[in-house]
Amino acid sequence: MYRTRVATILLVEDDPDAAEVVGTALRKAGHRVMSVPNGREALALIVLQNTDLVITDLRMPQMDGVSLLSVLRSYLRWQSLPVIVLSAYADGRSVERLDELGVTEVLKKGSTDLSDLLRAVERHLAPPSPRASHHN
Repeated sequence: MYRTRVATILLVEDDPDAAEVVGTALRKAGHRVMSVPNGREALALIVLQNTDLVITDLRMPQMDGVSLLSVLRSYLRWQSLPVIVLSAYADGRSVERLDELGVTEVLKKGSTDLSDLLRAVERHLAPPSPRASHHN
């Protein structure tokens, strides 16, 4: 596996144990991790901090993952921000909605191990091809 770069990752997860496990794995892989328990706090943080990738759960208090994605995608500066959904509740109907919102990848909690998640992170942090890159 190739190493892309150190990235700033926003982890949006309301389960403290899951946030700790995922955050630790990402940090060990060399990334900077900011962790918040819901979409509302994620939005407050993302406007202040440069973020390279978001990993979010779907079901959370105050603002769920779909609402977070809807708001993110409504702003030009975050339309191409890679987002990985890591949730136990990603079924066919919600995955279809997530595709509409430009989710980069959907991983199911419980059937995805940390190495799968780290590979997904590396895939989505890979530098874009020269044709795909653009400036805002």
